Amino acid sequence: MNNHIPTLNPAIIARQMGSEIVLLKPASGRCYGINAVGLSFWQAVDGEKSLADIIALLAAEYDVALTELTDDINALASSLAAQDLITLREPA
Repeated sequence: MNNHIPTLNPAIIARQMGSEIVLLKPASGRCYGINAVGLSFWQAVDGEKSLADIIALLAAEYDVALTELTDDINALASSLAAQDLITLREPA
């Protein structure tokens, strides 16, 4: 999964609230709150970097074991994709 490239759903409205981010999905009216690490992930998603690239960036920012960070980011990406907040595509 780490080779997948996340892309933000352009319909999502994102607002930073301190060290967290709130995402609004207008189609459903649902809101999602994401913690500081999730905010850093969201900000790193540019449609170019793979999950592995983003994990490497976040590993330099946070003092956490790489395996734990990888598991957390993969779980976050899967959850966001399941809610249609991002898409995950395989590299060309």
